Amino acid sequence: MKKLILSLLCFAIAGMVYAQGIIKLDELKMEFNPTSLEIDESSNSLTFKVSEDYIGQFHANPLKYAKQNFSIEDFIEANQGKDFNKYTVTFVTSKGTLRVHYNEDGEITSSSQRFIDVNLPYKSIVEILKANEGYKIISTKHLAYSKSSWTPDKEFYKVKLENGKNRKNVKMNVSRDASGVAVATLE
Repeated sequence: MKKLILSLLCFAIAGMVYAQGIIKLDELKMEFNPTSLEIDESSNSLTFKVSEDYIGQFHANPLKYAKQNFSIEDFIEANQGKDFNKYTVTFVTSKGTLRVHYNEDGEITSSSQRFIDVNLPYKSIVEILKANEGYKIISTKHLAYSKSSWTPDKEFYKVKLENGKNRKNVKMNVSRDASGVAVATLE
């Protein structure tokens, strides 16, 4: 009986191994499509849906992400015959947007960022809750603006707090340390 069960098991394993045939797939070809970089004539802008490698990659440093993952030179080249002297590119995620304005030479003229329901730095959460005892955080916004540079000139968090029926808003200014980590302080 033992030999029968063992031989049936061997036949079953051999059958499964034989059934695992190799399927050869056709080659995948990816090509650059310049029409995806064409500007929308009605709004003179481009909306760029951001695909992140991990959650929060874009929000960690939106301007750096835009600089590394979007080529304004290719964009200007794709729209060469349209005689625009400025361009607006909007980067969109589920948490918010980054809007960057460029001149005809591809240099940044200004930018604005708006993100909702973002995680605050741990020290900022502790500071807010200590200063507002009995309150809990119900929503957050992260806003930043820049004029002609790849670093924000003004950056802050708006935090909505609630304690039963009482609600209040708190604003926290953000500065960046030498390594680029956000440090928020109550206003």
